[in-house]
Amino acid sequence: MLFAKRGKKLKVKSRKNSAFGNGALLPSLLQLGQYQGTLTQIAQFSSFLGLCRKSILNPLIFWSWVKQHKLNFIGSQQKDLQISFWEWIKQHPEIPVILCEGEKKAGCLLSLGFVAIALPGIWNGRVGQQDFDERLHPDLVPIAQAGRKFIILFDYETSSKTRWSVYQATVRTAKAIESAGCECEVALLPGPEKGVDDFVVARSEDANILLTALVDDAKSLADYQRSYRAKKWGLSKYQPDVTVNIKYLTQALCIRDLEEKCSSAPPLYELGLEKLFSPNLIATDCNLDTGVRENVDLIDSDCPGPKPSTQNPKKYFRFPDLGLVVLWSDMGTGKTELMRWWRDQNPNARFLNNGHRVNLLKNLAQRLQTAMYSDLGYTGLAQAQALSITIDSLHKLNTQALTYGCIFIDEACQYLTHLLHSNTCKQHRAAILEVLEYIVYNAPLVVIADAHMDDLTVNFFLAMRPVGEVPYIIKNEWRNGSRTIYWYEGDNSSAIVAQISAALMQGLKIMVVSDSKRFIKKLDKSFTIKCEQSNSKKSHTPQKWRIWSIHSDNSGSEENVAFIKDITNAVKNFDALFTSPSLGTGVDISEYHFDLVFGVFHGVSQTATECAQQLYRYRPKVPFHIWVAPRPPFGYKDTNATKIKERLLQTNEVTAFLLRIDRKTGLRGAEKDWALEAYCQIQANRHYSLNNLRDDLRSLLTEMGNTFICMGSDDDDQSLERMKNAAAALDTAHYSAVAKANNITASEYRARQSKDYLDPSEIFECEKFRIFDSYGIEVTESLVEMDKGGRLIGAIAGLEAILAKPDESIVDPKTGRTYPTPPQIVTQKDRSERDNLPLCIDWGNYSARWLARFNLGLHQIP
Repeated sequence: MLFAKRGKKLKVKSRKNSAFGNGALLPSLLQLGQYQGTLTQIAQFSSFLGLCRKSILNPLIFWSWVKQHKLNFIGSQQKDLQISFWEWIKQHPEIPVILCEGEKKAGCLLSLGFVAIALPGIWNGRVGQQDFDERLHPDLVPIAQAGRKFIILFDYETSSKTRWSVYQATVRTAKAIESAGCECEVALLPGPEKGVDDFVVARSEDANILLTALVDDAKSLADYQRSYRAKKWGLSKYQPDVTVNIKYLTQALCIRDLEEKCSSAPPLYELGLEKLFSPNLIATDCNLDTGVRENVDLIDSDCPGPKPSTQNPKKYFRFPDLGLVVLWSDMGTGKTELMRWWRDQNPNARFLNNGHRVNLLKNLAQRLQTAMYSDLGYTGLAQAQALSITIDSLHKLNTQALTYGCIFIDEACQYLTHLLHSNTCKQHRAAILEVLEYIVYNAPLVVIADAHMDDLTVNFFLAMRPVGEVPYIIKNEWRNGSRTIYWYEGDNSSAIVAQISAALMQGLKIMVVSDSKRFIKKLDKSFTIKCEQSNSKKSHTPQKWRIWSIHSDNSGSEENVAFIKDITNAVKNFDALFTSPSLGTGVDISEYHFDLVFGVFHGVSQTATECAQQLYRYRPKVPFHIWVAPRPPFGYKDTNATKIKERLLQTNEVTAFLLRIDRKTGLRGAEKDWALEAYCQIQANRHYSLNNLRDDLRSLLTEMGNTFICMGSDDDDQSLERMKNAAAALDTAHYSAVAKANNITASEYRARQSKDYLDPSEIFECEKFRIFDSYGIEVTESLVEMDKGGRLIGAIAGLEAILAKPDESIVDPKTGRTYPTPPQIVTQKDRSERDNLPLCIDWGNYSARWLARFNLGLHQIP
């Protein structure tokens, strides 16, 4: 028994039913007792040790069998010999050890198959004075063999002061571990549960799998320090050149001798000679020659017009003529209006407005007075003086004709995520990146804007600019907060749905936003059913709420395009507006109409910043009612960008080996290093937010200056049942509509795949064609239901691949091991992707997945 603190033994409580997978006892699964031999022979079962190291086999169970085996086979004169679990662990430094807070946490980890040691406090893993004689605690030294990996897993904390203490203790303990010749990593609980024992209880039967993923995702000490030092919101690596505090950026403009400058502007014949006139920012104290960074404090004003300076009017900042300009300013602070002003002063400059959502682009095209790409042909795209185009269509531009004087990208952080991660860009992602790099490098002026600008986005665009260029950052500290937020903490959304219904019953005008199209459609359907039931009762006054719903299935319709174009006035005809992420950016409702805004977020696809973007589409300051799922439905996802990259490249290499492609050439695609790094970092950041969206969104909204009122965690059974009935009605209607849809040809189906928008009848016809093409039988309502949006045929194809016999074997020249080669049905998909998708981030690596399933023995299941 190891002493965690001098004079106090570590008490480990192991549960009677140690979990393995679904809770079955491990000995009954592996039948360990059938093996015989000496203790030395037992220790040579490397497969068992490997299972212990990977946290699949509970070391306590393995050790208990080892102990019993030795007692059965050693001589009678050695019967008094005691076998210690920790002595066995000391003999195998390849097994990692977790350090946690308190005996209960250690007991919980041990019962799940992890080797864990409890510290009586976060500071008690080391002794001595910092920078003098600080070293590993003497009681940990016996287990600290050279090469041993320690993983620090402390509690999840919400207080910033406590987090700072935990950070300091973690770093100093980790350095003491590394000084002893061991490795150290840091695992982080996602929350909201405080300790690992609470995490296990809350995650129920999935706890073992999720905890294993969490431990595997542990960060190196350097990555942990870097992630903590980075600000949670905003820029940390880059300092602003100009800092203002004003409601509208245009109020910071000082237009001096405007007419004279405009009339004397040179003609814009060649891009290289283009000299662009730009607005100036008022400064109270600056030095343009020395490039000193200054803060500009402006009086908060609601006046949208330019505000002249009364102090030092001759000293001012110029909006740069050249380079990368970063607008870091809150939502609704006039970033687009600033660029519109720039457009007015440079009418002859070729201007490109690039974005990630069609609705955003259409709105900006109108406000910036540019042509919309969807209204032009290929010739028109090249000739347009001012153009708005989505990132998905950027590859259509002819790079030989790209002579833009200014490129503007709004919502730059979401833009970057869409560029590197969306499926809609997958087919042409390499060409899109190539065009983007060309135009960003060659444009004299590139302006990126976002309310939640981060270092990653600035790094990405800076990598495409000429070497040595420094970004010019304008920060606006004005906050569009000061709202009262009613915060719902139930396990489901029934309580807030009941509140939505109550608000409508009271005659209030409401807006509901959600990260789920499915939820918006169910909510809309539930009120339709409720109105029908209410109107059918003669004793009640008939009621009919005017509700307008916008989601990806209908956002491109003619009526919705017209609605969004003049949304501020259009909403005045309705009692409620329900929106999905299709209306998450680029649209502002600036005039008062809605009394309340509701946000319902399920933690599946949108991060905290994206949820906040949806909530703030309505600019007037009214109360928010928000519910966020307590934990994501997918469990836990990796948050370590370094390991995400390592696993991606390892999987690429395995697939290349199975395809008999050279490993070095098959490891990477045509992507640049900075693009791959950004891809992995974005994925890690998104996973971090989604792993505990409830805490992350609340933290962001608090930082934005809002106040919270807790509404408790009660559920509303009636609303829950109503939403279930609405879901059932939606599904039934969908099955019927697909089965009764008209038949279309393969050429019609392919032609529709490239269209920006399909009306409901076209969607049903395409779905019917896909189902018929997949199964080759008549499409009925029951078949549509079983298909589950293509999941059934995908499962059938996966099963077929598993059951198919390997074509042959292949020998790994590095290890000499023999591996089965995947069947042709699998390798064809990999070869096709590698031939048509130049970037490795778009490869599915189906062969590597097949090998993993084969090694698990799935092909042998009867």
